[in-house]
Amino acid sequence: MAASGIFAEARTTLVAALNALGLATVTDPRNARPMTVFVGAPTFDVITYNVGDITFDISILAAPPGNLDAEDYLITTADTIMNSPISVTSGRPVTFSVGDQQIPAYTLTVRVATRRS
Repeated sequence: MAASGIFAEARTTLVAALNALGLATVTDPRNARPMTVFVGAPTFDVITYNVGDITFDISILAAPPGNLDAEDYLITTADTIMNSPISVTSGRPVTFSVGDQQIPAYTLTVRVATRRS
């Protein structure tokens, strides 16, 4: 069954915006791999009058090891996202686990406003 509703619409909007930047975007953790942007599950604080301010943690994944080449890719890709209409509220370097492998990553928190039809 395909997801529907305000959260699915917000995710679709975000994925489309990331794809428009030329980034390989995945929403299923089984497909997370280096050189992709993983969009995590949505969170929210308040939905008022059918308007939602929904946040997502998106993780930019680089190829290991976590050296300067990986960091350059991560901060360059983060800057590309921040220089777009996507509303980034914070960012932080992290290690992302894919199976037994530790992937260097940068996680950005982004906001997507949406209205329930």
